[in-house]
Amino acid sequence: MSGKEYYHAVPPSLESRFIQFFMGLFGMKRAMERKILSNGYSKTPASIPKSMLKKFNVNEEGYNGRTVWTISPKNSESDTIILYLHGGAYYANITPMHWQLINKLLDSSNATFVVPDYPLAPESTCIDTYHFLDAVYAKLTANYSSKKVVFMGDSAGGGLALGFAQKIRNEGLKRPEQLTLLSPWLDASMSNPEIVKYDKLDKILSIKALKIAGKKYAGSLDVTDFRVSPIHGDFSNLGKISIFTGTSDVLIADARKLKQILEIQNINFNYFEYSGMFHDWVVVTSLRETKDVLKRINELFVHK
Repeated sequence: MSGKEYYHAVPPSLESRFIQFFMGLFGMKRAMERKILSNGYSKTPASIPKSMLKKFNVNEEGYNGRTVWTISPKNSESDTIILYLHGGAYYANITPMHWQLINKLLDSSNATFVVPDYPLAPESTCIDTYHFLDAVYAKLTANYSSKKVVFMGDSAGGGLALGFAQKIRNEGLKRPEQLTLLSPWLDASMSNPEIVKYDKLDKILSIKALKIAGKKYAGSLDVTDFRVSPIHGDFSNLGKISIFTGTSDVLIADARKLKQILEIQNINFNYFEYSGMFHDWVVVTSLRETKDVLKRINELFVHK
């Protein structure tokens, strides 16, 4: 097995500490519970910024009443296609912060991004989401048959990227060369006993809310089905997995568990752990720590 392990031991930036302080002060965990229980998250994707429309080639296509964006550099040809799956506990849609992150990734990677507005719970379930991605991926592979494919996602999108990679592997379809998982939600059952150790440190995620969201997203499937909770799946013959996680995120327990499983099974992977960082910090593109992640993601594309 070969791969990178990196532990960012630098004290968290002042900006990241402020964010966590105010998240705790304003009760973000309780707010998450209320929004999940009331289905209060926006189901409408944030508009792509005008600055991105000017800077990149942007194509919007409708798929069964939803949108898929294909965004590429204007002055150069991409050899890599990145299927980017946004986070939001399978309840919330693309936010302006997701577009900011994708903007930065486009600047640094020179890749083409395919960003689907996939179906969300509780109106839709995992089965609906996978059916939608099946259609998106069939068109992606037909249009870019000679290109390298990467799956990337943050939070729930990271879990979805890993689950979908297992599904297409099982079906004998073209597999991604790499999977880049940013603060991934790997187990919707939230059953790992190690999770409670990080609950007080995490000022954003509510374990109770995630369990509710996970069950609604699962629909008729068992919550431990690999399509819902990919940590329960098979990791052989996937693209190289790169995991980015922070120590103030309850989901680090399952990120570390996945790392352990991959080590035991002698599967090639990369692991990046950031001391004191909160869940999904990478969508805050002004952070010093996010800039470090962007640099490391770019290195993954250059040096596999």
